[in-house]
Amino acid sequence: MSNKKYLVVFLLFAFCSDLESSSEEKIDDCIQLADEIERVFDEIQIEAYESEIYRTYSYIDATKLDYVNEALRINKIGLDGLDSIITNYEIKNLDLESVIDGFYNNFQDSKNANTALEKHLISINNIWTIQDEVQWWDDNQDYSIKYWRTSDEYRDLLSSKSQNTLTPDPDFVVSDNYPQGVLRKYCGTL
Repeated sequence: MSNKKYLVVFLLFAFCSDLESSSEEKIDDCIQLADEIERVFDEIQIEAYESEIYRTYSYIDATKLDYVNEALRINKIGLDGLDSIITNYEIKNLDLESVIDGFYNNFQDSKNANTALEKHLISINNIWTIQDEVQWWDDNQDYSIKYWRTSDEYRDLLSSKSQNTLTPDPDFVVSDNYPQGVLRKYCGTL
């Protein structure tokens, strides 16, 4: 065999070995995957809870650029976390795949809406009234949350992590009552 043939065989072997080892490196554990998805969700909830901008935002005032930038910052945490999950985990469970897809698509649509709003706020020097904001949303209904993509499984996660009380606890997300391990139900009997 000539040196060229050895080189081709070696490169083919090296390439195939690389593909094989990269797929072997993914974590194949349903419970760990469920917990990691939930950890990303909870991280977002805690970031929003701790956000000084979110705490001081008044629903009487028009949305401001700092609020939109904070939404984009927290949104990026979610999308980066989901990208990491997709990269590092073997996703074989269809329910957890639907949670990820719904979560990712919802956050991607949120990012698109906030990016459009950010661009608009920059163009008007961040000065507008509630009436201007209502008009912008009326003119840009395609960015409305009612059109954000999601999944039943992601909506179920949102519901499972929400308070269902008449007197909500503002510290719920960091309280002992905040539900943990809710996605493990998709991994079968525990």
